[in-house]
Amino acid sequence: MTRYRVSRDAGKDLDEIFVYWAERASPEVADRLIDALTSRFWLLGEYPEMGRQCEDLAHGVRCFPAGKYLVYYRKGEPGVEILHVFHGARDQAKALRRSRRE
Repeated sequence: MTRYRVSRDAGKDLDEIFVYWAERASPEVADRLIDALTSRFWLLGEYPEMGRQCEDLAHGVRCFPAGKYLVYYRKGEPGVEILHVFHGARDQAKALRRSRRE
């Protein structure tokens, strides 16, 4: 049983990450990175309390690191909803605001 759901925004984030790394490194490198990120989704689905609360960004949102990326998610029934995946070097609040405008 799947314990996570990827939102449309998170799917777009993953597509952008894939294209970025496929162009700069290779499609194989991009594939491995996406696999590593989505393996964290499974973990969060099983243990939704693992991430830290991000009430300053949005109510009920939690964040968990995945390599150099941060996975934003919200607990649900069952499992979690993956909201966004952003590179850790980005201004996180700005990235979230911008994604809401798009």
